Amino acid sequence: MKLLFKRDEQSDGHPSVDQVAVGELVMNSMTGKLYTKLVDGSIVEFVSQPVCFDPAPIVSTYYENILISNDAIENYCCLGAILEFEVSKLKPEPYKYNFEFVELTTNTNLEDIIIQTPKYSDYTIPKPNTTSNETINVRKAVIPINLAILNNQQNISIFKFSVISETQNNKKLIEKIITIKCQSEVT
Repeated sequence: MKLLFKRDEQSDGHPSVDQVAVGELVMNSMTGKLYTKLVDGSIVEFVSQPVCFDPAPIVSTYYENILISNDAIENYCCLGAILEFEVSKLKPEPYKYNFEFVELTTNTNLEDIIIQTPKYSDYTIPKPNTTSNETINVRKAVIPINLAILNNQQNISIFKFSVISETQNNKKLIEKIITIKCQSEVT
């Protein structure tokens, strides 16, 4: 059994008002756009987007080798410590990535944030959106960041970590917001 919409297979334009009944779906098979007519007589368009069968990157944050599960660090050593961001399910070579770590508050000097060189490793995962036993090659990047926070008396600092695909015209693939509260100084 097939369900076929009224369709245009010859042009890349939209249907005219007199070609569509209210609530009827019309597809342009060249552009992938779907159209319908509203009760006020206007034509609206649903824009197509290619289906992505690539896995989405996942970002995990570690502080003192402990996974931070709630994106908040309550006892950060603000005199200087290392955060590690692990980004899994990245596409393998030749894909290239950049990583940004910026403060959204004003508690840190720019020179007190040092992003170290990422360490990459390759592995395989089951191919997404399939029921077969196929696998695909992916990469994991571990990005250590040295960070000192100046105003450490009960202040909350908020940072954004971004994964950017250099290969895809600097497209941001994923962002993660973390909050950091400095540990109390012992007197």
